[in-house]
Amino acid sequence: MSSITDMVDSYERFRRNVLNMQASENFVCSHVKMALGSDMAGRYSHVMPDGRNAYGGTSMLEDIFKESERNIKTLYGAKNAEIRPIGGHIAAEIALLSTMSRGDTLMAISEENGGYTGYMQGYLPDMYGYKYEEIPFNAETQEINYEAFEKKIMEVKPKAVILGQSFFVRHYDLAKVSEICQKTESKLIYDGSHVMGLIAGKKFQPDALKYSDILLGSTHKTFFGPQGGIILTNDGDLAKKISENVVWRTMDNYHVNRVAALGIAAADLIQFGEQYAGWVVSNTYNLSRTLSDQGIGVKFPPWYSESHQILLSSENSGKYGDFKAISKRLGNNNIIVDTEGRVGTAEITRMGFTDMNQLGEILADAIKGKDVRSRVTEVLRNSNVKYCKG
Repeated sequence: MSSITDMVDSYERFRRNVLNMQASENFVCSHVKMALGSDMAGRYSHVMPDGRNAYGGTSMLEDIFKESERNIKTLYGAKNAEIRPIGGHIAAEIALLSTMSRGDTLMAISEENGGYTGYMQGYLPDMYGYKYEEIPFNAETQEINYEAFEKKIMEVKPKAVILGQSFFVRHYDLAKVSEICQKTESKLIYDGSHVMGLIAGKKFQPDALKYSDILLGSTHKTFFGPQGGIILTNDGDLAKKISENVVWRTMDNYHVNRVAALGIAAADLIQFGEQYAGWVVSNTYNLSRTLSDQGIGVKFPPWYSESHQILLSSENSGKYGDFKAISKRLGNNNIIVDTEGRVGTAEITRMGFTDMNQLGEILADAIKGKDVRSRVTEVLRNSNVKYCKG
């Protein structure tokens, strides 16, 4: 039987030889990995309400925390940043606890329209005693039905409205949403988990924090950092509540190695974020168009997507099988996508790919059943990691 060390080595070799196009993933730079694998991985730091740290030998860890927090604030232009959450879901829990009470109503985009499953009845609403109401949404145009939304919000008077999707391809009219929310004094929360790196690069929903009471998200998708979450707000009172809902309510200790890695990745995004995000969005459109030209069904032509996600059409199932079959066929050709019909461009952009005609032809041929492994090997050989200072 192989040891886990051997398994990890095998996994590393596997990853070096595949083209990862999963929409919810990204790779981290070597200097980010350095922090994750440092001595900090087994250490604690806990500053108590009275200002003292419960642990000794933590002065350098406190300095790292403050610098990472400063980098996140700079990156997003935020007055307040909570960087301790160990996941985007945890960040969402903290935000909801900071804006809602048991019995209050939460409005979110439904799972059927690409919304996050965790906001549906049976999950976070049931855990904390909230009522869930669906935001009216046009699946064909990927837009909120603003007239129906305003009518519904006046009826149900939600305490909080949370935007954001797992299948996320188009901006919202946030100014309009904010104006509607103000009529019922509903807090507006923007879950940018999938698009935090694009928001930082000002290429997707650059007004997310301007119009939202809270911007939150995970830090390992288009934001190319370690797995974890962040919460941003310009409201000082909300920031205080958010802080109070972290330790001993939604989590205990934060992971100091993750915070260090987060700060390093944020510094890279400060320097390279706009260029990176611009190429992600451009690559998404160009790859969508190439796939479509090659006979692969892509949703929402002619605009396709404004983010890092390409959503394949279910019409492909008649020719090439369902999303699970397509994922398996691509995987056999060393191309990794999920089984939900999403193709992501964030990681390939960080590998320096800009020729979406070539890449689209390779993907299309693989979907159609051709063996493209040698072509994948060739494009990987010519890849070059970008947007890393280290």
